[in-house]
Amino acid sequence: FYDTSTPCNKRKPGSGCSALEGNNRISAIVGYSEHCVAVHPSDLCVGLAALDASVRVQDTNGKMITMPFKDFHRLPGMTPERDNNLPANALILSIDLANNPFSKNYAYLKLRDRDSYAFALISVAAALHIESNKIVQARLASGGVAHKPWRWSDAEQSLTGKAPTMENFINAAMIAVKDVKPLSQNEYKKTLLKGAIQTALQNCITN
Repeated sequence: FYDTSTPCNKRKPGSGCSALEGNNRISAIVGYSEHCVAVHPSDLCVGLAALDASVRVQDTNGKMITMPFKDFHRLPGMTPERDNNLPANALILSIDLANNPFSKNYAYLKLRDRDSYAFALISVAAALHIESNKIVQARLASGGVAHKPWRWSDAEQSLTGKAPTMENFINAAMIAVKDVKPLSQNEYKKTLLKGAIQTALQNCITN
């Protein structure tokens, strides 16, 4: 996107995607299309996606609209130049979080090429609601994997009703990575993702 000497469908629709068959080491491993393999760079949005935030907007007619945060960002499809589902000329009024039971057991893990400022190669936001040594609810979201913050719903469901053990965390990570489709240069992200999910879940109960 930043290298204007190469084609990019996000920057100039219809010009092509140079990363698809080119330098795609940091590109998406899930949710991409033949038109774009870019990843969403935000850290904050990963946490907001995990916690089911909502976005309150006002359109040009003054109508108030509330949309789930998970539906705010878009996958690239055929129109990767569109990053979100915000109506034309609408104004974001607030991003809201409902009360939730995750204040005791949560973690955010960011893996990157260097310790100083850098976008995530893989990030994981994890949160657990635990009662009587059983997971009542689990939340898992990642950055660095797709065009939008990505929720691992199947992995979340696999943890519901289970004890917060490393065995169950490993199983959840395996479920999360089973459908990822790495590109020619980023197979390593699958390994990073699996380990990051395990570690983030473990950090939820140890930090």
